Amino acid sequence: MKQNWVIDASPLIILGKAELLETISALATSWLIPNGVIQEISQKSAVEPLLAQLSQYAEVKCKKVPVIKPQIIRWNLDDGESEVITLAIKNAGYGVVLDDLQARKCATVLNLSLIGSLGLIVKAKKEGLLKTVKPAFEKLMISGLYIDKVLIETVLTSLGEQ
Repeated sequence: MKQNWVIDASPLIILGKAELLETISALATSWLIPNGVIQEISQKSAVEPLLAQLSQYAEVKCKKVPVIKPQIIRWNLDDGESEVITLAIKNAGYGVVLDDLQARKCATVLNLSLIGSLGLIVKAKKEGLLKTVKPAFEKLMISGLYIDKVLIETVLTSLGEQ
């Protein structure tokens, strides 16, 4: 069964720049995007092309988050990250897609299913949506995602791509 995800601005932007949104689209039946994330992206670029790519093989829903939960406010995350985590709590069966370390720590403490941009690429390879991950990793780095070189080597080795 596919995992459904609430996605943050950073992974949406990075995966879009790397032209990998269509690839990861099929990893879920449904993607939720909080309005705060839409607003954050809209301040810098057009969000519609990103949503079109992500909706290639799955439903994409934009949702308003009226109230951020107090246990999330204490983490001092940005609005988008706070809304992503709140939506995942309110929608059972949804995990979170976050690249920000502090937001990832918060999601972990709250026992949410968590993945980042790199993890989505690995998942796409494991589900047969990509033949190799190395070119996708390179696209992510060119697009602005910092990935530790030791981590890359470890992941490539574990996937038999070394």
